[in-house]
Amino acid sequence: MASEELDKKNFENIVLFYRDELKELDDGTRARELFPKGLRRRLLDLGVLVYRRGRSGLRYLLSATTKDLLNNMPASAI
Repeated sequence: MASEELDKKNFENIVLFYRDELKELDDGTRARELFPKGLRRRLLDLGVLVYRRGRSGLRYLLSATTKDLLNNMPASAI
C-alpha cells in the first residue's frame, strides 16, 4: 500500500513540476515544442500523457487523470 501512495505522490509531483508546459499542451501547443523526445516517452509511460489520433495526425494529449489534477490544483501550489 505504501508503494501505491508513493506512486501517486510521484505522479502529482511530476504534474506539478511540468504544470506550465502541460497547460500549454492542453491549450494546443504541440508536445514536440515543449518536451524532448525522451521526456515525451517517459511522460507517456507514466500516464501523464496519452497518444491519440486526431484530425492532424497522432498527438500527445493530457490523460484524464492529469487534467483532473491540473484543474483541482490550487494556484499557490509551488
